[in-house]
Amino acid sequence: MKNERIINLNSTENLRELGGYQTTDGRTIKWHKLLRSGSLGMLNATDLAFLKSYGVRYDIDLRSGQERTDVPDALADDHIEYVFNPVFDEDRTDNSQDPEEFRQMLEENPTYGHDHMVAVYKRMVQNDGCHQAYHRFFQTLLNNGQEDGAILFHCTAGKDRTGMAAVFLLYALGVDLDTIKQDYILTNQVVKPLVDQKMDEARNRDFSETAINSLRALYTVNMDFLDAALTTINDQYGNLDHFLTDEIGMDSAKREQLRALYLEPQPN
Repeated sequence: MKNERIINLNSTENLRELGGYQTTDGRTIKWHKLLRSGSLGMLNATDLAFLKSYGVRYDIDLRSGQERTDVPDALADDHIEYVFNPVFDEDRTDNSQDPEEFRQMLEENPTYGHDHMVAVYKRMVQNDGCHQAYHRFFQTLLNNGQEDGAILFHCTAGKDRTGMAAVFLLYALGVDLDTIKQDYILTNQVVKPLVDQKMDEARNRDFSETAINSLRALYTVNMDFLDAALTTINDQYGNLDHFLTDEIGMDSAKREQLRALYLEPQPN
């Protein structure tokens, strides 16, 4: 299989490879080891077979219990371990909700979508339950001793809970922050057709453009969201290194273990 950053399948959204990114010490993340995506609840047989042949051995589900009940993962196989690891006890990103429920709020508060997502990102780095979820996320990564075994982690849209998981993971592997931000914002390019479709549907339900702009913030990512999380980390925990060590449990020794598993050997 070719090494591609964006993997286009018919029955899941925002599926991307983390392989190929460079670290600050000149190493490279292995391909076919780390995948991020949106929901896996509607996988068809063809796409399921693709992911199995790709080497997926762990499916880390970052969604809430209700999201899992509503749309169970379809990535079922004797060789794939399902890891239920909710970041929130409910979908605080609002991304699994029917936009119709937000109509009145969006009409009355033009900045609701943006402000709500900023608050969600701050919560993701402040809440003890979220810290524990990301700790369990890394524990699964460290337990993946299979040479050809890939890990796929996801939430509903694959952009917020999954996005922060990718931020923490790439940083722990030694990728520079600019590259991490590029991977984060790549979501908007990948999901643009889907988001545009959702906005057209909202217009057909007579949403105002003010409401649609606020709704768009709920379906996309924005550097303001990630910056809010990183600023909160710096203000409350000192820096991202301290945060990973003290709150997530990824000290320097565990980061070295992680790099041994997911980075190509150091060049001579």
